[in-house]
Amino acid sequence: MDRTDFTEHEEHISQSVRDRRRPPVRAAGRRAVSVKLNYRLMLCIAVLVCFVLALLFFVLFLVRGGTISGLSEQVTTLTNDKQTLTAQVSSLTQDNQSMLSSLASDLPDPTTAQTNSIAELIPQLTEGVYVIYNNGSQLQYLSVPAGYLQDRLAAYRDDAAGFVAAADGSTPACAYYVLFSDRVIGLAQGNVGFVSMDRTSTGTPSSTPFGMYDMVAALFA
Repeated sequence: MDRTDFTEHEEHISQSVRDRRRPPVRAAGRRAVSVKLNYRLMLCIAVLVCFVLALLFFVLFLVRGGTISGLSEQVTTLTNDKQTLTAQVSSLTQDNQSMLSSLASDLPDPTTAQTNSIAELIPQLTEGVYVIYNNGSQLQYLSVPAGYLQDRLAAYRDDAAGFVAAADGSTPACAYYVLFSDRVIGLAQGNVGFVSMDRTSTGTPSSTPFGMYDMVAALFA
């Protein structure tokens, strides 16, 4: 091998080494394309996720709006029903007061007791249902006739929920008393009083059914 051939051989080897060290152009191009594709795919996924979230929020807004509208309609309906019931109760209360006043006007005048002691008067009134009024200076009483008035008083008597024992245990000063064959109910303002199951002038302090005081007071009006 002469010198020229040797030189050409060295150049060939050097060129081969340089070619090996040089990064392949085709592989780099593929990686760049792959990165671009991945970026676009991620961008599409992000846009799709945003669209789905926006759609969900829109649906939730519609559902919530429909729920609020439905609740508003229910509130309006309940308000109207309440006003109607209030008017009916007011009308029934007026009718009841008118009936009670008419029945009370047919009762005889109250009898003035010969004693000012409620404890002495109660044992004297045993036949039937009586109501007693203590005006502070004397005692007056009425015999309640059978019928509507007795039935109303019996309904109050049997209203167990209306009688709740008082927490402090002090008996209020009662203005009215209702005498049944098995008990005495004392009535004071504020729907309070007492119940005596042994038919005495004092008993267990408790609340009294709403309206009972007003009814008994109307009998002496």
